[in-house]
Amino acid sequence: MDAPARVFPCEKRNLEYRNLVSKRWGIIILLVIPVFPIQAANPLLKGNMLQRLTVESATDGIPSGWCGRAMLSLLNKSGLGRGLKPGNGQDWENILSDAGWKPVKVASPARAPLGSVLVYSGDQRLGKIPRGTPGGYFGHVEMVSLAPNGGRIYVADCPRLIPGGSVPNNFTGRAWVPPGTMLAAPLPVDSQIGSILQQRLQMAQAYFSAQRTEHAWLQTPLREAQ
Repeated sequence: MDAPARVFPCEKRNLEYRNLVSKRWGIIILLVIPVFPIQAANPLLKGNMLQRLTVESATDGIPSGWCGRAMLSLLNKSGLGRGLKPGNGQDWENILSDAGWKPVKVASPARAPLGSVLVYSGDQRLGKIPRGTPGGYFGHVEMVSLAPNGGRIYVADCPRLIPGGSVPNNFTGRAWVPPGTMLAAPLPVDSQIGSILQQRLQMAQAYFSAQRTEHAWLQTPLREAQ
């Protein structure tokens, strides 16, 4: 989505997010323990690194509309920039492929692994009339990341709660993961339920066992000190 700098709604959110981070980041990081749903699966980067990249996306000064430049900067800072080169948003599938990244088919951006990179084609490339935004002409690229509060967020030229920038319906259907990444398939639903029930049973047994021990101790007759 690289194009001449222009003011988009993301710019206002960028400033608001920057103020939130500057005021609360030091407190939030100590209080929040992110919980990843099974469907999000296998974060490719540690949660604290993803959260730092989200803050970087909000504060690095790269204007809205320059997602390709911002993505290259974020990946370099995360240690995953080897072999990558600059390019417009829609060109990033070729850029990632040339650097050894692998595509994983996903039903939607919401099912992409944390830390993966998502690419959206420009309208022109799909034979549509461009919608008058940088994404409409040059596509979009973003990383699936974490907000300081542990929520899922999409970052590049700025953090966004909704994926896709200005071209969310142009998603290529692939999440790109770094070379050597091993993604384990999620367990079947029946197995997930069975595992959860077993954990609950063990917790209940441990609780009632402790209760019985405490009850027996309370029933012990008091002895006069010798």
